[in-house]
Amino acid sequence: MSGVAFAILAGGTATRMGGESKPLLKVRGERIIDIQLRLARSLFSAVLLVSNDPRGFDHTGVPILPDRLGRGLGPVAGLDTALAWLPDDCESVVCVAGDMPCLSSALLQGLKEHPAPPTRSVVPRHGERTEALCARYPRAAAPQVAAFLASGQRAFHRLISQIDPVYLEGEPLRRLAPTLVEFTNINDPNDLRRVTHES
Repeated sequence: MSGVAFAILAGGTATRMGGESKPLLKVRGERIIDIQLRLARSLFSAVLLVSNDPRGFDHTGVPILPDRLGRGLGPVAGLDTALAWLPDDCESVVCVAGDMPCLSSALLQGLKEHPAPPTRSVVPRHGERTEALCARYPRAAAPQVAAFLASGQRAFHRLISQIDPVYLEGEPLRRLAPTLVEFTNINDPNDLRRVTHES
């Protein structure tokens, strides 16, 4: 099996959180970034943090890169950076948003070990919703991602519709994420309170 790396996309400005860096928010007494790195280090040998503001991440011990095409281009630019960074022994990268505190080892391992060809993306889907910010992307997609951004497009769901992914859905997804709580992300203070309360 081709090597798979892991990247946390943490480049958002978090305006609805008062500008506070969402990966540094605490859930269950632990910062989201530390929750994610703890899971990642048990599964992946190569780990990257993509952030346009490295302040607060010195403790992580992982490479930190800004979006290589500059600020303000959205999370697809973070994916572009992660694909450009991929080590030689890896053909794909599992990318997650930096505001997802409920990820599980089972889900990440399922994405890592999915039997789809290494040239295809693997994207979870439940109902009409795709989870583009918790998915596996191949090195082979790098030119298409770069062209997408160069054309002025930014929306991740439009990229997904163009790259012909393998969808992780139905019973295989339910085995890995039975309640779908793993895909929870923190968009505003209400989300943070809800996750903290439910945890």
